[in-house]
Amino acid sequence: MFMTRSHRNSSDELNRLINGFFGPAIAVAGSPSTSWPRLDVSETDSTVHISAELPGVKQEELDVEVQADTLRVSGEKKDERVVNDHQFHSVERRFGRFERTVTLPAEVDGTQAEATFKDGVLSITLPKLKPITAQKITVKSVS
Repeated sequence: MFMTRSHRNSSDELNRLINGFFGPAIAVAGSPSTSWPRLDVSETDSTVHISAELPGVKQEELDVEVQADTLRVSGEKKDERVVNDHQFHSVERRFGRFERTVTLPAEVDGTQAEATFKDGVLSITLPKLKPITAQKITVKSVS
């Protein structure tokens, strides 16, 4: 479709208004999640692993909590741009507080969790709780 400059400006303005209200992207069925930060969750027989890309976030601005089978990653990405007399045509970078909660594929031992943060990537390793196995109880006769 051919758009004149005025149509493009109107379209850009409409997108800017929608993005300002709903956020930078609106989830559409079949499209990737718009949740941020984006997480990769994987597991082995004994651990659950989570990776999150957090470019521009400082380690001291991160908070990671785990409880039973739920992980919460939160923090703040501060806007450190110097704006002065700039006229922005597009702003797609996110700034401000964020929080992401995800249900883990298994219950984990949060007391043994390990997390590292390097080059904007948060890596978390959580050992799985050992499943409770049935214990046979010997029944004694009482005289």
